[in-house]
Amino acid sequence: MDKDPRVWLDQEPVSYMDPKYKKKNKVIESKMDTQGMSGPTDPNYKPIGKEEYKPAIVQPRRIITPEIAKELKILINQVLDEREGKSGISYFDTEHFKHTVLEEEPEYKPYD
Repeated sequence: MDKDPRVWLDQEPVSYMDPKYKKKNKVIESKMDTQGMSGPTDPNYKPIGKEEYKPAIVQPRRIITPEIAKELKILINQVLDEREGKSGISYFDTEHFKHTVLEEEPEYKPYD
């Protein structure tokens, strides 16, 4: 192939990037967004006035879940009890709290 494949019937090569083939019309560079600018479609519509919106209710998010918070309280109380010399079975000593799937977890009793 010694001929350029872009050549059509022995004319010069065609490329859409070539300035000769670019559109002569100027493109509008700035456009106005008209979405929502039209009025109501019902001709009998009468605006009542400004619509009042209720403020949104925001519920704060916490990193620590309620379950982790409960365990942290138990841990802090155990550490404070151990400082006072109290002893007992630790909530985190899981060997004492083993149970089958059919049974409930044994109840934790704080240090005496």
